[in-house]
Amino acid sequence: MGEGSGRSAQSASPRCSSKTEPSFTFQVDAPVSSVLFIASSVLSLTLIFTARNSTIGVLAAFGWGDGPLFWQGELWRLWINSLLHNNIFHYLFNIYWVLRFSPVLEALIGSRRYLVLLVTAGWVVGMAGNLTWEVGGIGLSGLVYFMFGYLDRLRPAHKAARRVCDGPTRVLFYSWLAIGPLITLAGLVAIGNVVHLAGLLFGLIAFEVHRRTRSWSRPGRMLPAGVLLATLLMCGVYLYRPVLNPDWHYWKAYTSEDVVVQLAHYQKVLELAPDNNPARYNLGLLHFEQGNFGGAEENWLQIAAREPENAEICRALFSLYARKGDAAAMETWARRFESARQAL
Repeated sequence: MGEGSGRSAQSASPRCSSKTEPSFTFQVDAPVSSVLFIASSVLSLTLIFTARNSTIGVLAAFGWGDGPLFWQGELWRLWINSLLHNNIFHYLFNIYWVLRFSPVLEALIGSRRYLVLLVTAGWVVGMAGNLTWEVGGIGLSGLVYFMFGYLDRLRPAHKAARRVCDGPTRVLFYSWLAIGPLITLAGLVAIGNVVHLAGLLFGLIAFEVHRRTRSWSRPGRMLPAGVLLATLLMCGVYLYRPVLNPDWHYWKAYTSEDVVVQLAHYQKVLELAPDNNPARYNLGLLHFEQGNFGGAEENWLQIAAREPENAEICRALFSLYARKGDAAAMETWARRFESARQAL
């Protein structure tokens, strides 16, 4: 009885020493893991059984976010993206790994530190996806890779980590990192490869930073956290105001009622993306409405040169020359307008 009680008490500890590790069994409370599981399950299962669950309106109602929503300051949607799934198989696959990894990692490092790391990981993987080409991606896989990366570094010292990160699991996760980009490029499935890599790297780095700094004084241990926080805040500011993104400038111009602001942002779009015909058309329209017919003509003729069968631009140029009183040009663009309409 005495030995049995000793094993039970030891297994309830969130940490395992080398002496007691052989008898470790996972019997601890995992509040953070429980909240993660419940939140993702409620959101995902409700979304999965909602009609038209891939449309922007439905996704946004569940907390999903992408560029225009982030540009309005709704950066909290970054974390919600990681919790959402609109496909039952995607949800079941990810939630299996959460249930396998998350309680063990929480037990080994403690709920408080795990909560801080999990929230930070959500920000990291969200930034990685939305500042690259995986804008608006959803799913827990970025967080799963964070858990896997941290547990993989805990394997040498902890039997529990070795149990959940066994050989086949490690082969699967590292192989998926290599195979995923090929599957995406082949057009078979859109995989969040950047998000996966970001989650893994954050897990590996978080472990290494903690290992190397745990003997430092408290102010010293705060230095890496401060650097990370400053970096993430700068990324957040850029996600809110991505000044090098032509889509952001187009959105700013389109949603503004100030002509000066509209002109400035449409011109910036064309500096960054000279072939953006919608921005060039709207810039020409602003010039036209302000009586600057030369500016309108310059922009619209560039579009017509690239898209000679564009009926809308032919009609715009006809209206422009009508205002200028150029009968010959009016006749030319009237014929081109009719030709473009017949080609539709």
